[in-house]
Amino acid sequence: MTRAASIEGRITGPDDAPAVLVLGGISSGKALLGEGGWWPGVAGAGGALDPDRYRLISADFLNTGEAGFPSTGEQARALLGLIAGWDIDRFHVVGASYGGSIGLALALAAPDRVTGVTCISAAHRADPLATAWRSIQRGIAEFGLRHGDGAGALELSRQLAMTTYRTRDELRLRFRNPAPGTRDARGVTAWLEASGAKYAARTAPEHFLALSQALDAVDLDAGRLGVPIHYIAVEDDLLVPLADM
Repeated sequence: MTRAASIEGRITGPDDAPAVLVLGGISSGKALLGEGGWWPGVAGAGGALDPDRYRLISADFLNTGEAGFPSTGEQARALLGLIAGWDIDRFHVVGASYGGSIGLALALAAPDRVTGVTCISAAHRADPLATAWRSIQRGIAEFGLRHGDGAGALELSRQLAMTTYRTRDELRLRFRNPAPGTRDARGVTAWLEASGAKYAARTAPEHFLALSQALDAVDLDAGRLGVPIHYIAVEDDLLVPLADM
């Protein structure tokens, strides 16, 4: 584990394998692989991001900055400093959600080091409707902090957020006629409550607030991107319209 510019990261994989920085949404961090890893089925043995084939880098995000929350430039500089500690000259970025936007920021900040970006459900700027939803989430968390129950309020914020991460068709498929005895048989409300409780148990409200603001503040000059960018979009994505990518 290496510390640089107030962030921590992990690196796994053969020293001579291609280096890939893997970044997720604001709830992700350095725990990418193994039990508790934030991208099961994608990152891991046999997955698209296999540590036997790639030198995988994961990291925590900064949760503070000059504006009270981290800018894309501050995140990029912290990540570049972290990676420099491993003597890695060039690397690819796979980023989803906020991590995709930070991947674009890295490509702008260090085009000589970033070989390309796989940008998943992310764009160079925030969509106004997505910002509206997130502003409500922040308002809930701030209300809870003012009234002495930040964790309880963060649970509710996360429940609201989860409804924006899934499509109507997906929720119908999972919860309208679930198989008896399965976890989904307990219903959509139970799923939301479990998701909220899990998130609040490992996240400080202040951390959430800082990174939520950071996500809404993303505003990059996509016209200056000079490295290969591979966009992957979900047609029914509620937060990142296809037209913005």
